Amino acid sequence: MSQRSATPEKAPLVLVIDDDASLRTRARFELMAAGLRVVEAASGEEGIRQVAEARPDLVILDVQLPGLDGFETCRAIRALPSGQDVSILMVTASDDLEAVESAFQSGATDFATKPIHWRLLRHRARFIVRAGQTFRRLQGALDGLSRSEQRLSDAQRLAHVGNWEWLSESDRMLWSEEAFRILGHYPGDLEPSLEVLRAAIHPDDRALFEKALGDALASRAGWSIEHRLCSPDGRIRFVQHQGAVDVDETSNELRVLGTLQDVTERRQTEEKIRQLAFYDSLTGLPNRRMLRERLEKTLRYATDRSLEVALMFVDIDRFKWVNDSLGHSVGDQLLSEVAARLVDSLRTEDGVFRRESPESHRILSRIGGDEFVISLLLKDGVGNASKVARRILGRLAEPVVIEGREIAVTASIGIALYPSDGLDVDALMRQADAAMYNAKTLGRNRYQFYTPDLGEAAERALSIQTGLRRAVEEDAFDLEYQPQIDVRTGAALGLEALVRWNVPGRGPISPVEFIPIAEESGLIQGLGAWVLRRACRDCRDWQQAGFPDLRVAVNLSPLQLRRADIVAQIAGCLEETGLAPSALELELTESALLEHTSTVIRNLEQLREMGIRLALDDFGTGYASLSYLKRVAFDSLKIDRSFVRDICVDAGDRAIVSAVTAIGRTFGLHVVAEGVEDEAQEALVRQEGCDAMQGYLVSKPQPIAKILDLLRARAAARDCGGGRLG
Repeated sequence: MSQRSATPEKAPLVLVIDDDASLRTRARFELMAAGLRVVEAASGEEGIRQVAEARPDLVILDVQLPGLDGFETCRAIRALPSGQDVSILMVTASDDLEAVESAFQSGATDFATKPIHWRLLRHRARFIVRAGQTFRRLQGALDGLSRSEQRLSDAQRLAHVGNWEWLSESDRMLWSEEAFRILGHYPGDLEPSLEVLRAAIHPDDRALFEKALGDALASRAGWSIEHRLCSPDGRIRFVQHQGAVDVDETSNELRVLGTLQDVTERRQTEEKIRQLAFYDSLTGLPNRRMLRERLEKTLRYATDRSLEVALMFVDIDRFKWVNDSLGHSVGDQLLSEVAARLVDSLRTEDGVFRRESPESHRILSRIGGDEFVISLLLKDGVGNASKVARRILGRLAEPVVIEGREIAVTASIGIALYPSDGLDVDALMRQADAAMYNAKTLGRNRYQFYTPDLGEAAERALSIQTGLRRAVEEDAFDLEYQPQIDVRTGAALGLEALVRWNVPGRGPISPVEFIPIAEESGLIQGLGAWVLRRACRDCRDWQQAGFPDLRVAVNLSPLQLRRADIVAQIAGCLEETGLAPSALELELTESALLEHTSTVIRNLEQLREMGIRLALDDFGTGYASLSYLKRVAFDSLKIDRSFVRDICVDAGDRAIVSAVTAIGRTFGLHVVAEGVEDEAQEALVRQEGCDAMQGYLVSKPQPIAKILDLLRARAAARDCGGGRLG
């Protein structure tokens, strides 16, 4: 039985032939993530039918198959009219060189070895698909061009396209007239050879060409690369270099056909346009236009993942005095030095700030005069913005010497946060600008967060930290619980504990605000221990009240997980409250797993050995999901609410939910959909195979006083065959 993916129809199609269902599921997930459509077959016979009917762009074929083995299947595919040009990637054992040789003899394009490196497979699949498409276009073009050599020569000269041909066994090579010109020679100046062609390629790019040629000869596939040429007169030129491999009909030799197109002018024009349109001419930093474009993407990214963004306005104090007193030349040099120091201040954990790295969502821009703007994606809370601001102020405070004159530099920084201070670029720019002017008003050389009452930001943060310390000492928090229910039976499986803080005289403070401060100050240790004790005690009480199978889920912070004594602390809590380890589920985010890996893994293994359940929360919003599913014995997988929210209207989100659920089944995990708010979402998460759900459709978080009534109402509704809690 074949299975087709839900990727858009125009994407290239990959056929995966393997009798291992879990491997097909994993391959489907990885290939869909690479933007490819996928169809599956469990046997060679079924795969041959799929090639004839679906006409895939790439076949990934396992050697070990029941019935027809991989080699027989490959030969049968090549015998089909629709299988002659399809790329075939055969999967063999890592040490089976004989199988690799047999794969190529059977007609394979390339091979991969087990265990499969999935990330590499994604890139290879995309490359092989592109190479096949390029090869077919090039073959068609060369066939047509061979019918009119004169028109080819004229067209090549006009389009700056030259072609060459190389016979591998005799090492004979032919160049067109335009190929000579592109390589910096006149026809007849020298004897064409592969060595002369190699020598013309820029030394830093030769390995790229040699790999492309070597891969093409090994796999009979085409290539398309862009690289530099060094002309005899010293000029550097850019070329688009494409090639394909076939067999010469006359000599029966392996023949390589290549085309070279001079794209230097295009590259130079594109770069000039890009620089003028998107970059500041003095500092080379992105300008206001690029800032807006990149920031809009960052805000969409943050919205999808429920993250915060800090927008920072950095204004050089008394810069007008420098310009007026020392001249614009000194002012320009000062701005360039400030830009360099800002770059240094925004270094990442590996010590580098990459200006051209949109995926990092760190933006540094000069928007005019002495104003710079910085955007930061806050994955670890607003404390990170404060840390960066302090680093900037310290770096700028170091003396600057220009033309023998020492200049003291300070800056005022205003910070606005998304989404709390504004929901779009314009609003955030206004608020950050207002906060910056407030910093100047308060004496310059400082940073200020935007608040409706500018000037209270720092005091509020300090007040929250002081109040947190007192609240931890006095157990002044509350817990609310949100149920998780079985999507098939409606039974309440457990409850997630959510901490709440209601300050007398001030009212409730959002966890989004106080949790980051607790983590930054280290108070999360005491707060986390309190939540754990209280949740275990409450769960034990509910079990004794008639719900013996109920379990409780508690969030464990990264700081707690890295503690050497966390296992002993949790064991002591279970012993004190009398709760069985199997009734406790610890929820971990991916960020908790990314640092101090050896300590974290060791702690998780010991907790798992105790019988405590482990859940990976917000699955898919970080970077370590799949690798940690292999390394850590998780029990549950929680699909982040950002994917569930638009599941009814966004085919991409539905495909992600489907793929994540399939991965959960492959790893034997209990899959929970978070954020289910209506019946349509409920129907789809059930249809996609989720085991449990959590969200406002079932119940919003409830105080402890209402939990027993909620559980009894849920049990009664289930016994009656219907009903829903709100």
